[in-house]
Amino acid sequence: MKSLEGAVALVTGSSSGIGAAAAHSLAKRKAHVILTARRKERLDALAEELRAMRNGAEALVIPGDLNAPGEVERIAREALAWRGRVDLLVNNAGIGRTRLLETLEPETEIVPQINLDLTVPILLTRALLPAMLERRSGCIINIASVAAIAALPAFGVYSAAKYGLRGFNDALRRELRGRGIDVCLICPGVVRTEFGDHSTRISGWEDTITRRIALPAEALGECIANVARRPRRMVIIPWYYALPVYLTDPFPAFTDWLVETVYSRSVRKRTVG
Repeated sequence: MKSLEGAVALVTGSSSGIGAAAAHSLAKRKAHVILTARRKERLDALAEELRAMRNGAEALVIPGDLNAPGEVERIAREALAWRGRVDLLVNNAGIGRTRLLETLEPETEIVPQINLDLTVPILLTRALLPAMLERRSGCIINIASVAAIAALPAFGVYSAAKYGLRGFNDALRRELRGRGIDVCLICPGVVRTEFGDHSTRISGWEDTITRRIALPAEALGECIANVARRPRRMVIIPWYYALPVYLTDPFPAFTDWLVETVYSRSVRKRTVG
């Protein structure tokens, strides 16, 4: 079990939701946290909250739009310049546009989603990796989704990005084996965050699920901090998502029937007629 005291953590998408919760959990364990997202006023307010803990944890705000050209490299440079290192990278920033493929706009909804959910974590990891390798120390946590293992209708682009992130995570973990750097994947189910507000809900299920079984963002924040302290290959949270997720590959016909029965028909009824 590693101590996070004095560690420098960069958390993307930290202005709200899982990112903000992760920042709280890391700072609570006395890590110094670098906050980055587009909304500077929210980052400033969060930084003040973290400093108010008065436990030695410090916070740095680096506002920026990771989807904009050159921003990944700038944020990485400023993060490294703060204390000379980044010990923990939490690739959390992401967006979801959950609609049928034919209704998505390529330039405004497909390309930006793939870029932020997949390309940005790869590029940011690439930008910080040489410094980690030089110290032979570091931890990279990629926040994926159960959609990285089991895909549903209307989640095609989102699942494509998260499947890709899962593949990148596994390849990098094996690539860095024995070189002092841990690479971990966290696959959450439904979480109560602003993410759902910015995604288009089309099945009628999402509101019911959110009310009944969605996890609070704070649970994900604690999970991220715990994985940083005790790195693992992959964590599915909540735990009970693991069973249906792992039925996908061994029993594809059953999975297709189950998805069709309980989900796809509702999607088509509400969107196609």
